[in-house]
Amino acid sequence: MERIIKKTLFNLLLRVFLGLGKVLQKNQLPKVAKLIANLFYCLPLKRKSVAFENLKISYHKEFPEKNLGNLLKNFFAEIALMILEISYNIVHRDSLIPLVKACGLEYLENAMQKGKGVIALSGHLSNIPVMLAWLAEKGYPVAVLFKEGKYLPKGFLYNLIKSYNIHPIPFYSDREVPKQIIKALKEDKIVFILADQARPGVYAKFFGYYVQCQKGPFVIAKRRGSPIVPIFIVREKKYFLLKVYPELPLSKNKIAEEDEMISLIEKYNSLLENLIRQYPEQYYWFHRRFKKMKTH
Repeated sequence: MERIIKKTLFNLLLRVFLGLGKVLQKNQLPKVAKLIANLFYCLPLKRKSVAFENLKISYHKEFPEKNLGNLLKNFFAEIALMILEISYNIVHRDSLIPLVKACGLEYLENAMQKGKGVIALSGHLSNIPVMLAWLAEKGYPVAVLFKEGKYLPKGFLYNLIKSYNIHPIPFYSDREVPKQIIKALKEDKIVFILADQARPGVYAKFFGYYVQCQKGPFVIAKRRGSPIVPIFIVREKKYFLLKVYPELPLSKNKIAEEDEMISLIEKYNSLLENLIRQYPEQYYWFHRRFKKMKTH
């Protein structure tokens, strides 16, 4: 019964946001996002508590709790704005080219020249759909690993991703996903993987703690010889900034040794952490990132 109620409420919210995407002007989105954020911030949401605990763990040495509360409010406004922007883009389908500035695209293009596909490591930072759709609009062969929201209409994300000329790789099981990723790499696609959620693998340092990190992308890259390129997007005042980093160095050994995996993951974690510290309200704090962690 609880699941049915949640699904009904979620679908209602989806229709509301899509409706707002139809009636609002682009310059109205930030103001409406703040109003929506203030409303949801006042509700006793379970994920709100998760987000606040994540912020306390990450910034307990730097900010008092009052400052973290303000940061949480700004995070809610950022999430609301992102959803409104997605809704607006679904309805209007304006070109995204003018909205994004990119730096480091040469690292991605150099990696593509190897003919092994590219694993693009990213994270839940800022407006990910804009990043993917912008690259697809620029002509890059983009694929993305994703998981359908359990309360979304069936196939909603799959169809939406495909409508932007992006190859969808739905997550069904740990056994099937590597096959689909390898298939996309063989087709010389840029496969985006958001690798910043707690999943069984290895423990690696993130915000001073050792947290669970997935090693699947690195294992696949080693077997295939596919380059791994970290790519993120952040919101600046008047545009989005796409940041492409140099390819992570892989040894020639095709076997994924644990020490090398941890070293590579921590290089990725360090890049992501630095961006989060610069743009803390833009990270998706709702995930239970520190669910299982060690101090050493």
